[in-house]
Parts: sequence; C-alpha cells; structure tokens
Amino acid sequence: MNSQLVTSEPMELWAFLENSDFQRRKGGTLYRQDEVALIRHDEFLDEDHRLMKSIGCVGIRDAARWYISQPRSTHFDWYWLDRVVESAQKHGLNLYLDLWHYGYPDWMDILSDEAPEQFASFAREIALRYPHLTHYCICNEPSLMVDYAGKRGRWRPFLRGANNADRLRRQICRMIIRASEAVLQVNPKAQLILPDPWHATDQASEDKQAAVIDTVLGRRDSELGGRSALITAIGLNHYRDSTLPPFHILIQNAFRRWSDKPIWFTETSGPPIGWQQCEWFWWMLAEVRLAAYQGAPMPVFTWAPAISMYDWVQEERQLHNGIWRIGDQGERLADERMIASINLARQYGYIH
Repeated sequence: MNSQLVTSEPMELWAFLENSDFQRRKGGTLYRQDEVALIRHDEFLDEDHRLMKSIGCVGIRDAARWYISQPRSTHFDWYWLDRVVESAQKHGLNLYLDLWHYGYPDWMDILSDEAPEQFASFAREIALRYPHLTHYCICNEPSLMVDYAGKRGRWRPFLRGANNADRLRRQICRMIIRASEAVLQVNPKAQLILPDPWHATDQASEDKQAAVIDTVLGRRDSELGGRSALITAIGLNHYRDSTLPPFHILIQNAFRRWSDKPIWFTETSGPPIGWQQCEWFWWMLAEVRLAAYQGAPMPVFTWAPAISMYDWVQEERQLHNGIWRIGDQGERLADERMIASINLARQYGYIH
C-alpha cells in the first residue's frame, strides 16, 4: 500500500446552496429564475446554515444576490446580505460569497463600457461593508454564462453564435478582473476562488474550458488586464459527463495547467434521476483520492447543491440532488444515506 495515500490530508467538506438568478424568456416575457426564492433559502436561511454545520461543513458558498443587493446603480440594499453574513458567523461557517451567479441587475447593460466598473463598485462596497469576509467567488461558472447567454441565446442578453460568445467572454473577463481588483484594493488578503466547469473533452477541449480562467490570470488576451494575483485558487465544478478522460485525469491535467495555484473541488452532485446521491459521493471521493495518490491533492470537497434545487427550464420540478430535499411546506427532508455516507467518509479520514 502506498504511504502517500495513507498519509494524505483529509479534505474540508464545504456546501453550496444553489443561488443562480439568470433571466430567461417565459411566455413571451422576461422572467428571472431565482433559485434562492425557489428553494426558499430566503425563508430558511438560518436553518439551512444550521444543517450545514450539523454535518460538519467547514464552509458554505452562499449568495450576494446582486440584483437584490444593488437594485439601482446608485443604491445598495444590505438586508439580505447582512442576514447571510450574520448567520454564517453564528454557525461558525466560513462564508464563500457568490457575487455574481449568471444573473445581473435589470438596470445594467452587460455589454456596455460601464459594466466592468459597475460590477467593481458592487464588489468594492461588499468588501468595505464586511471587512472580515475572506472568501470570494467573484463570478460562478463564467464559461457557462458565456455558453448559455452568449452562444445559445437562452439567457439574457440572449446572444447567439461563436463570435458573440467570444465577445461576451471578453466582457465577462473584464468584469471579473475589475471586481477582483476592487476587492483586493480593500482587502489584500482576500481569497479569490474562481470556479468553472471542468469536464471530459469530447464536447469541449480543455483549452476552451479554461479560457476564462486563463484570461483572468493574464495567460490569454493580456490586453484585458488579467494577472496571476486575481485568482488565489482554481475551482473545478464537475457533474455527469462521458467520463473520457475520467475525472482523476482531468484533475491531474488541471494541476499541470495551473501548477502555481491550489485546486479546489467547488461543485459536484449526482444526476437527480437514476442515481442515489451517495453513489455519486463515493465515486467522486474515489476519483479525488486517486488524483491525490498520483500527486494532485485538493484541500476542499464541495457538495452542490446541499439543498435540492429546481430545474432550470421547468422550475416547478424539484431535482433531488441535494443532501436535503424540500417538502411541500418548505421543510428540509434529509437524505439519510447521504448523511450516513458523509459520517462514514469522516471516520475513514477522507474528509474533516
């Protein structure tokens, strides 16, 4: 038995609460699908954080809800975010804050010259208001936003085609770069973890999947102003794919590509149909442990979502991909096999 496998450090268990709030067309009108409202996290915030602590989570990724926290370009409303910060502190959870999760305020023209500084202003105000906040997700899955909003035309601003996708990618990168700089100007010790999908390459090459991260790092399109200091750690989000190459190989490839950065596992959960979530949990643990055995360890393992979410097209359909599903009255109903699996993984020394 290889001693590296035996002595490798347990990972920290983190949880992610689905908080996307993209705008799509529904019945001929513009509709914002806000997962925080759909899963009723705005009602069950304190209970949700308590549940994360009960399974031993070290940290929680939660939402800044940009469109709510900045309802006008010159006005900020901190009611929601004050609650999030206070609850996380109360329950002893490291808060890893999503500033931008696909959606953006109604008043913003995302393609305008002003958009990067408008986003930077939002990030700066958050850093000033919460000086003890250490972990930032400036933008979650920017390359997915590029695909859905810039190539396929599914989400606002409803662009289509490869040229528009590249146009939106460059603009999103400008926004991430400016917002990251704004946070670091206020808090030079802030931890900026940028998560993006990382999947088998039969649909998209690794170079294409890495395009946003590489741009923010200054390795691509350097005229946009990216630099290494704007990302503290790379986040890999991984869900079902063709498994070719398998995930542990993809992890090793990420380590080679970004050899100067820590790599976090920032999202995973199993398909909501045809799987028990605990099956996926053990599969991903095995893949991550195999990568660590081969010299590519990750310090953080994140389940996403911890509270089951709703379908992005049929929002009335709950996807049972969480550790808890949602009852008719909003009550949180535990997947006992998932909780047992987490406890067992902790006994085995796989997670803290």
